[in-house]
Amino acid sequence: MPKRFVTLAWVAAACAYLLIVLGAVVRITGSGMGCGDHWPLCNGRLFPSLNDIPTVIEWSHRLVAAVVSILVIALVVLDWRRAWPVLALLIVQVLLGAVTVKTGLTPILVILHLATAMLLLAALIVSARGVPGPPGLRPGSVVLLALTFITVVFGALTANLGAIASCGGFPLCNGQLIPTAGPLAWVHWTHRLLAYTVAGSLVWWVVRSIDRRAWGGLLAIVVLQIAIAATMIQLGFPGALQAAHAAVGAGVWAMVVIAAVRPATNPAAAAAASPRGPTLPDVR
Repeated sequence: MPKRFVTLAWVAAACAYLLIVLGAVVRITGSGMGCGDHWPLCNGRLFPSLNDIPTVIEWSHRLVAAVVSILVIALVVLDWRRAWPVLALLIVQVLLGAVTVKTGLTPILVILHLATAMLLLAALIVSARGVPGPPGLRPGSVVLLALTFITVVFGALTANLGAIASCGGFPLCNGQLIPTAGPLAWVHWTHRLLAYTVAGSLVWWVVRSIDRRAWGGLLAIVVLQIAIAATMIQLGFPGALQAAHAAVGAGVWAMVVIAAVRPATNPAAAAAASPRGPTLPDVR
């Protein structure tokens, strides 16, 4: 695979990560309508008057989205066969963004918008790893990928359905193992349980993997993410910690994808990082 394609794919993945973080900042600061209901223009202009913070934040988000779009188109020009899944996800992402703005930030559309952004980030990472066609995954990593993605989606549900404050205290939900505070508490509690499960799965990988340093680093980041969440709950959900939680969460997803995808350029080295003993069949 040409080095320029790989480099460009990593740059696009970095920009997609920044896009996700800025999207979280848009939600946390309530800037989703900072450009009004105009799309793709901002308040009816290509270059709006940046005289208020919500407009600056939302326009910055759209500007990074435009950069990601340009980078993806460049990838398609370089290698259509490897880049077409990324292009397809980008088109869905852009359309969801437009509909989300036009419908006044309907929560389910915001959640779908984030989920698609995560898949776009994963697709860019897969392209950058040099995998031709369907990704080859390390044995047993499918479950970890699924758990992490579902955890991210439930995080989005918790944030956008107004369930953030429905579970007080940590690690239990309002001091209960089985919440009785209603459906929103269950959404929040499910997100927490999934996060605990991801951490437990990573402990299993660290114990059974030959490359314990790599998996241990990923586990450390997940523990950091849980620590941020616990601090955020205790301090009453300050915006800065909410943004940090979103940023580290996206980072966890990216690192899980990187760890799970076996690079085509060096399959022997990739296999060496897999756990010893019985594992799930390799997925190709």
